[in-house]
Amino acid sequence: MRIFFFTAETLRRSALFILRLCASAVIFSSCEKEITIDLPEAQKKVVIEGVIEQGKHPYVLLTRSSPYFAPIEDFTSNLFVTDATVIVSDGIIIDTMQGGLNTEIYKPNPVFAYSSDLITGEVGKTYYLTVIADGKTLTATTTIPQPVPLDSLWFKEDLGAEDDSLGFVWAHLTDPDTMGNSYRWFSQIFGRQERILPSNGSVFNDKFINGQSFDFAYDPSEDPLAPQDTSDLPLFYFAVGDTVVVKFCTIDRITYNFLNSLESIRFANGNPFASPASVFTNVEGGGLGGWCGYGASYDTIVLTLPQ
Repeated sequence: MRIFFFTAETLRRSALFILRLCASAVIFSSCEKEITIDLPEAQKKVVIEGVIEQGKHPYVLLTRSSPYFAPIEDFTSNLFVTDATVIVSDGIIIDTMQGGLNTEIYKPNPVFAYSSDLITGEVGKTYYLTVIADGKTLTATTTIPQPVPLDSLWFKEDLGAEDDSLGFVWAHLTDPDTMGNSYRWFSQIFGRQERILPSNGSVFNDKFINGQSFDFAYDPSEDPLAPQDTSDLPLFYFAVGDTVVVKFCTIDRITYNFLNSLESIRFANGNPFASPASVFTNVEGGGLGGWCGYGASYDTIVLTLPQ
């Protein structure tokens, strides 16, 4: 049997402890109240996705941005802008682009796009875009730089892959000895992909490689709109036997700034620890997006292991 002795000092300390505990409970309970935050209504903006490449006619897709918390039905029903006036010019010819369903841009998925049969991209030219939509007049300018072809392409297996039939496409590039060159890489695997696509991290410039000759590699491009790949091949590898088309483009600095900022946002992918960033745009007048010129060169390679 244990006997507890309660002195006056013990009782005083116990009483103080109970009083403090009760005071803390009252304070914390009083902090509990509903907080309503009135979020400002985001303004919808017209988003331009326009491309012109040498030897090809330009196309422009117009969509509307949507508030983050807007119902998905509102977003899908008002996504494409189909009643805009879209004008393209090379400084001599001025053409009002025609809108309609296009099955090539996001093949095989049809999208509403504007196109021009009178304007054809030429290296060294500047192209002007005007979009009149939703009560605003948006303008953008781009150029088609001189293409810088790749010196060579080859396939190299990845030593960390399951077997030596899987790997990456390597390229050798000689950058001209002039600062400010920027590039973008696209690829397509015949039989496995419907369209040519930019790879992850597809854009780079010559800030650290000006005038140098070097090797670099890419994995396959991923198409978020494609049906699920039913082949047994790993998603992020090329394979021996693949026939691959590589589209390598030179782009001007403004186009690089737009595409680079866009890819940076995609890489963050909602990461709360990523640095805050916004997408650069070359669209003036209150719109978003980009009007991009490509000086493109194409190569086709059948993938085989080095002998």
